Amino acid sequence: MTSGILTYNIPDMFNNNERDKMSNLKIDIIKKVMMLDTRQELQNVLDVVGNSISRELDNDEKDQKEFAKWKEERGKDEITF
Repeated sequence: MTSGILTYNIPDMFNNNERDKMSNLKIDIIKKVMMLDTRQELQNVLDVVGNSISRELDNDEKDQKEFAKWKEERGKDEITF
C-alpha cells in the first residue's frame, strides 16, 4: 500500500555540486539569449562567446604544455635514482 505521498528528486539547483551549478548557469544564459530580438545584440553575444572559447582553448594548450614539461622533468628525475 502506498502512502499517497509523492517523492521528487531534488533539482540540480539545490545541489552543491560544482558541475550542477555550471549546468544551471549555462541554462540561464541560454534562456537570456533567447530573449534577444536584434541581430546586433545576438552578434555581440556570439563575439563574446567566441572570445571566451578562444581563451579557454589557449589556457588548455598552455596547461597541456606545462604538463608535458612536468612529465618530462619527472621522468628525468626518476631515471637518475
